[in-house]
Amino acid sequence: MFKRILVPLDGSACAQQAFEVALSLAKSEHAELEICSVVDPIVICGTTPPSPALDLLLRDAEIEARRLVTTAVQLAHVAGVGAAGEALMGVPFDEIRKVAGRTHADAIVMGTHGRTGLRRLFLGSVAESVLRGSPCPVIIVRERGAHEPAPSTASKGTDEPGDG
Repeated sequence: MFKRILVPLDGSACAQQAFEVALSLAKSEHAELEICSVVDPIVICGTTPPSPALDLLLRDAEIEARRLVTTAVQLAHVAGVGAAGEALMGVPFDEIRKVAGRTHADAIVMGTHGRTGLRRLFLGSVAESVLRGSPCPVIIVRERGAHEPAPSTASKGTDEPGDG
């Protein structure tokens, strides 16, 4: 069903988990991975005029994005999955949708931090924006532990589901 699967990476734990899901899916579907990492200059520089210090921050972010992509492509190859990738500069959700269209991706597998409330309102959701405008199905991988309650140290003495 899937021949090309796009996986955006941002260096987060949930993006790594999404990569693992995509790699497993690619293996089972005999698909190839398209891997991207997008540097958002607005997040790094804000709207201030360019300066040498900001240029260094952007360059470092680009280097890290390329490293993420190169590492993921190598891991895919070691796992026997064909993969290619690129580091991009721009608005993440927009660039991800462009890559999906340009590469004819059959699916996008991406992580979400699972933010809610004011944090989501102010930080936005790249995953939601990709989902809304994607040219193909989007599989969202929620960060493990993002909404799991903290383990209880006290026992309630029952074996009922949800009680321990």
